[in-house]
Amino acid sequence: MSLPDGTAPPPAGPGGTASPPVGAGKTPTPPTTRWRLRLCYAKTGRMRFISHLDLIRLFERTARRAGLPLSMSEGYSPAPRIAYGWPLPVGMSGLGEYVDVELVARVAPEAVMASLNQVLPEGLEIKEARYISPHGPSAMAEFNTGSYMVQLPAEGRELSEWRKAVEGLLERSKLEVTRVKGAPGGDQGSTSKVVDVRPLIRRVEARAITPDGQVAIFMELELGGNGAGRPDEVAGLILGEISGQGSEAGDHSRQSGPEAGDHSRRGGPEAGRHLRPNGMVAVRLGFRRQG
Repeated sequence: MSLPDGTAPPPAGPGGTASPPVGAGKTPTPPTTRWRLRLCYAKTGRMRFISHLDLIRLFERTARRAGLPLSMSEGYSPAPRIAYGWPLPVGMSGLGEYVDVELVARVAPEAVMASLNQVLPEGLEIKEARYISPHGPSAMAEFNTGSYMVQLPAEGRELSEWRKAVEGLLERSKLEVTRVKGAPGGDQGSTSKVVDVRPLIRRVEARAITPDGQVAIFMELELGGNGAGRPDEVAGLILGEISGQGSEAGDHSRQSGPEAGDHSRRGGPEAGRHLRPNGMVAVRLGFRRQG
């Protein structure tokens, strides 16, 4: 039998009655309002030695302990909707890092800061909190330039010598470094890639010689689709420039990966390996959008 419009009737249920359409009688679940809070935090002291993955685990536990009304993802393994900014290299301090947290209820930013700072370990501190559009770009998409302050042993050289080395470096059209991924001799082996980092350098200034004999160098490096500039690589290139060996001395391999940290080596594949140029101390000051 067919209905007047020519379609087949719904199948009969128990007792010969027609089964109602799937979903009939159910009230649609209204969409959940989510509030997106952007936190600016500092990572200093011993906390600078924890990896980005460890930071993610730590922050999620802290957010739960602080009692924040976190928005959770769907599926079999719900997780807090937290989006992190550009990872900070292991061993480097950060004074203006970002993380976006989605909440299901609006909480005063000051209250969120206070509750998190009560349970965060020493070396991690929320400096600012503000609500942003839930449809806006992520922190990684919004910012494409990182600012760094690097200190290197001045080795008795005058500030004018360091500035001349920086000028010579920036005049070069190509600055190649070799980046090594993986551990040599490991299960996965290692691969290397030659990268021209000159397009990733936006600004470098030798600013001062400190009372303890360090040269303070300010850098702005690109973070984006073309790759990420690395302060240790730029510092190695500057050392090569001031030593009179040009880009060859600054060309160094850099091991990367979750267990590699910031290992680098200068002077070719047979040279000794070290975390970064000897005596280097670096701090990421913050981010901005250029272009």
